[in-house]
Amino acid sequence: MKNLLSLSKYIKKYSMYSLIAIISMFVEVVAGLYIPFLMTKIIDKALPLGDLDLLRNTALMMLFMSLGTIIAGLVNNYCAQYIAQYATANLRLDLFKKIQTLSFANVDKFKTGRLITSATNDMLQIKTLFMLMFRAIIRGPLMLIGGLILAIRTSVNLSGIYLFIIPALVIGVIIVMTKALPKFTQVQKELDDVNNIVLESVSAPRVIKSFVNMEYENKRFTEKNENYRKISTSANKIIAFAMPVITIIVNLGIASILFLSARLIEKDILVSNGVADAGIIMAFFNYTMQILMGLIMLAMMLIFVSRAEVSAKRVNEIFDEISDLTNSLWAIKDFKLTGKVEFKNVDFSYSQDGNNVLSDISFKVDAGETIGIIGSTGTGKSTLVQLLPRLYDVKKGEVLLDGYNVKDLDIRTLREQVSMATQKPIIFSGSIRSNILQGNEEASEDDIIEASKRAAALEFIEVLDKKFDSEVHQKGANLSGGQKQRLSLTRAFIRKPVIMILDDVTSAVDAKSEEEIKSNMEKLSKDMTTFIISQKISTIIDADKIVVLNNNGKLDGFGTHDEMLKSSKVYQEIYKSQFGIGGSVNE
Repeated sequence: MKNLLSLSKYIKKYSMYSLIAIISMFVEVVAGLYIPFLMTKIIDKALPLGDLDLLRNTALMMLFMSLGTIIAGLVNNYCAQYIAQYATANLRLDLFKKIQTLSFANVDKFKTGRLITSATNDMLQIKTLFMLMFRAIIRGPLMLIGGLILAIRTSVNLSGIYLFIIPALVIGVIIVMTKALPKFTQVQKELDDVNNIVLESVSAPRVIKSFVNMEYENKRFTEKNENYRKISTSANKIIAFAMPVITIIVNLGIASILFLSARLIEKDILVSNGVADAGIIMAFFNYTMQILMGLIMLAMMLIFVSRAEVSAKRVNEIFDEISDLTNSLWAIKDFKLTGKVEFKNVDFSYSQDGNNVLSDISFKVDAGETIGIIGSTGTGKSTLVQLLPRLYDVKKGEVLLDGYNVKDLDIRTLREQVSMATQKPIIFSGSIRSNILQGNEEASEDDIIEASKRAAALEFIEVLDKKFDSEVHQKGANLSGGQKQRLSLTRAFIRKPVIMILDDVTSAVDAKSEEEIKSNMEKLSKDMTTFIISQKISTIIDADKIVVLNNNGKLDGFGTHDEMLKSSKVYQEIYKSQFGIGGSVNE
């Protein structure tokens, strides 16, 4: 319960609604418990004596109580729904904000499917509990305690039956809880796996179809789906088995009351003026039903609580996760970079005990320089530039910006001065404008147009019906690869950063657009330090310096194009493969 209790702070924000829900629930239960007492007056007094006034007055009172029960129930239900919806919405928002603060390493630890499940299915379980908390969880104890008190008051002799019924139900509930809780934990884990498969499949439909892997993907999903079905069925079997057991206990209780009533009537204990106290028996029977319903409600609520506790634990695990990329206590917040960069003996790996992706990288870059980065696939080119905005932390060595270690700089202020466009552009649903403004929310219309021109994106935007306000589907599904790259470049350009990172951003654009983008980048690079990752020497040949990485993630060379042709074996091999041994790129 500790995990659910830790989330109760979201309910405290709606204390007024909580108070109204509790009061209305109390009114509803009390009115429901009072009706059997009124029935006793009708059966044992009004009808035998022929007192029509008492009959009418009691009937009116019962009608009043019934109306009060309905009104109180409606008020309670509204308040319970209001609290559940808003409290869960706030919780979901905080969870989303927390996920945004997680580093890449943190996300890798939880897996994407797990995060999606926690933000959806786990939230649903918690929302259901928040709602039932003011509907059934409070109602159950009130019905149980109130019904027990009134039943004993109605007939002490019949109340002895509770010594057998209540312990039997309690034991049954404990057994169900003990067996159900581990099952529900496993259910959520299996659902994580199902979500992971679905996410991977919908993220790469072209790869799956082009390699004709539909059967393989169907097999993977069928396996995970079957595992989920089995564990879910196993958990629901426990619940399904619990209900008949509870029903049997309840029916045995009812039969026992009738049997005991008959014995007490035979002994003239439940007899008044020679007539059996039918009103007392009926009232006691109704109170017993209230008690048993309260117990059943509590039993079901404990099952819901067990499921919600599992979900709350999973949510709290995300909240408790400490990002491995945080500001130090002495983080510098007020700074303006000029663009000087230095890598000093940098080692990096994606896990502490893993192999190095980068090893002993050292080089210096002056402000305003354009740096080309080249190497074979998998040599750590993208990883290298991701260390600049501190998307990862180095394993060893230092990354210095204007002489400051990036670990000593405020992360937000640092990233506001760095802009990145990747080879695989990430485009969000919304509009062309909303995607561009992610780079700079304060940008004017002129800024948007200018950035679009420099990214060679304006030409395709202008032919759209709504221009910059044209709709963009999820992941830019209604845009071509080249259009998405140019839109991503526009988003990077509009920030006007101190450091620009371009990770093979022209791979999907035509030659004309690439030449236009290169020309614009040369103009822009005068005001910022630019890192250009490329597989093609022609893209980086005019860079002030070129970083060459070998297959071991080590620096094979750093200098101008001419210098690399003389000193870097890796660069020489790439040059020969692209231009031939006898040719020259400038010819």
